[in-house]
Amino acid sequence: MLHSIADKRLRRGLLTVIDATNLRSDRPWLLNRARHWQRPTAAVLFDAPLATAQAQNAGRDRVVPPHVVAQFHALLPTIDQMREEGWDTVHLASTLTGAP
Repeated sequence: MLHSIADKRLRRGLLTVIDATNLRSDRPWLLNRARHWQRPTAAVLFDAPLATAQAQNAGRDRVVPPHVVAQFHALLPTIDQMREEGWDTVHLASTLTGAP
């Protein structure tokens, strides 16, 4: 369903935000569809240290096993990897601020 909705929004030229980890297989599809519809791409990498992710996970109601958090954290790409994949713009969340 995500792919269908994203494709329809991209076709219409609407801002399309995908709020997902996309650590495994969706990034190439997203890039392909954006290119197909001639839309720019931007990614935000949430570059929290593993210890921070583990601490936040421990405070959740539904705790993910720590080894799973570590496995997913290890899959996080670097800015250079994202640029090599073809993303137009890549931001690190740690460098973004909400200040006007």
